[in-house]
Amino acid sequence: MQYLNIDPIKCEPLRDYMSANGWEVAHQDVGQTELCGYGYVIQWKKGDYKVTMHYEDHQGKAQANLEMSAAVRPEIDAFIEAA
Repeated sequence: MQYLNIDPIKCEPLRDYMSANGWEVAHQDVGQTELCGYGYVIQWKKGDYKVTMHYEDHQGKAQANLEMSAAVRPEIDAFIEAA
């Protein structure tokens, strides 16, 4: 697995990108994190490959990271550079 911290502002465009490029949502969960936070997890699958996005916002301080199959990393890196 590869891990990558991303700018939280790119999460919504990434969701659109994944949908438009044949990635199927395999799991999605949203809810409150700790006392005053919000977060979600989305896992996409395409064939044998997976990408999981973790997003958290704690009182206006957002952070996001991705877990992905190593073979997917070039595609995700290209998206992030272009976004």
